[in-house]
Amino acid sequence: MAAIAMMSQASTYESLTFVMTDGSKVTFAVEGLKITYDDYVHAVVSNERTSATLNLAELKCMYFSNREDYPTGDVNADGEVNIADVNALIDIILGSETDETTAERADVNNDGEVNVADVNTLIDIILG
Repeated sequence: MAAIAMMSQASTYESLTFVMTDGSKVTFAVEGLKITYDDYVHAVVSNERTSATLNLAELKCMYFSNREDYPTGDVNADGEVNIADVNALIDIILGSETDETTAERADVNNDGEVNVADVNTLIDIILG
C-alpha cells in the first residue's frame, strides 16, 4: 500500500533527485520512472530516456522536485546535459510541439526566447 501512495504522490512532481555522499546529484524525470534493487547493494533507476545503477552505500538522500532542480541546459529533463539536449532544443526551434515547462528549459540563456542563441549557450555548457 505504501508503494501505491508513493506513486500517486510522485506523479505530482517532475523529477526525482538522488544526492550522493560526494555531493553529486543524479536527477530523473518521474514519468515512467522505475526503481529496482540489486541484492540490496544497488538501486537500478530507469525511465524511458535513461538509466543508472546507484550504490546504496553512497546514497545520502533523495527528493522529489519540479523544474527548477534540473541543471541549466537539461532540455529533455533526463538529469544530464549532453548532445540529446541539443537535439531536443533544435527540434523545438524547428517547430516541434512542446509543453510549457519544456519550453522554459529550452530557454537556456534565459532571455525569454528560444532560438539559436540557446543552442550556442547549451554547447558552451556541454564543452565546459
